[in-house]
Amino acid sequence: MTARRASSLMAPLAAILACGGGSGSSGGAPSSCPGAAALWAASDYSSSAVGSVSLAGKVDSVAGAVDLGADPAMSISAGRAFYVARDEDAIFELDGCGAPKQRFSAHVASHPGTSDPYAVAVARDGTLWIPLFLAASVLVLAPDGSVARTIDLSSFDGDGNPDASNIVIVDTPAGEKAFVALDRLNPYPKSVQPSWMLRIDVTTAKIEATVALAGRNPFTVTQAGSILWLADPGNFDDATEADAGIERFDTSTSTTALVTPEAQLGGSVAQVAVSGSCGTALVADPTPNVNATSLVTFDASTGAPLVTASRSPLTTAGFDLEGLSWVGVDLLVGDRRRAAGGYPIHVFAGNAACTVMERTNSLFVPMPPVAVCPIP
Repeated sequence: MTARRASSLMAPLAAILACGGGSGSSGGAPSSCPGAAALWAASDYSSSAVGSVSLAGKVDSVAGAVDLGADPAMSISAGRAFYVARDEDAIFELDGCGAPKQRFSAHVASHPGTSDPYAVAVARDGTLWIPLFLAASVLVLAPDGSVARTIDLSSFDGDGNPDASNIVIVDTPAGEKAFVALDRLNPYPKSVQPSWMLRIDVTTAKIEATVALAGRNPFTVTQAGSILWLADPGNFDDATEADAGIERFDTSTSTTALVTPEAQLGGSVAQVAVSGSCGTALVADPTPNVNATSLVTFDASTGAPLVTASRSPLTTAGFDLEGLSWVGVDLLVGDRRRAAGGYPIHVFAGNAACTVMERTNSLFVPMPPVAVCPIP
């Protein structure tokens, strides 16, 4: 079990489970999973499952075939999908059905205990770049899974660990760059100092720049072309912090801005998903040990809030909404509250005005969902 399980929000955790690292779109699925549109990961934080789902409701589940750990994440990058078993230091590449087809080790022998991998980004040469939350480094694996290099990050916070939680690799005007989000929770686990984004040249593995982020504690990072959308909750016990909310990071210029403060949305932002000018987010209220979640919307062009937590079309009594992603014109939202058919993934239809309306039927998976991602 890692130090940052997403089920406990008394303090600001690192990454909730997003489709980190990529902007994959819904595409063709293998013949064994006809109609599959999205991958999902689910966990009760003692065991986990992964699989695919079609918008018509067909669910393919993989559980028990391999040890998927108890603390998962999911990444989409360069047309590839990865399941990250954080407490097992294991990375599983997934096929279009969500079944593990190859395993990579993210363990660093010199670090006691788990290295705590948090995401995967794929470079043009096929190397896998993995931020290690507890081992204070970025692990780079060759395509065959051997260690190509390890980039030390210990100097980027006074306590020796800057809490690297997300990574995206982007082709910028200056070449291929890796952008690594550093939460810098010091004194751990509070967010009281600026968080940073590192820009690393992929070819040379040289750290080129440290960009101070406009918001603190980048909980999730979602890519939309050259733009990274950051969910910056700061501290989850305060939903009025001036330097927390939704942040827009431009990888072409390495400039950033907080476009929507959390106070305007009615909660600390846990995840963001953007389709065109329609922005959606999951926010949590500041009640300790409760952190009730809501789905909100905002104008991605201006940052202006459209539907706040007080008028949300989907609200829970606790921290139950996990997993947010656009699949074509549909918005999928994971819900960890058990229903008669299983654990729901709500399907909302969007439109040009960024009005999201829930469809009649939800999708159901066998365990509480933590991530929903379009099949790349």
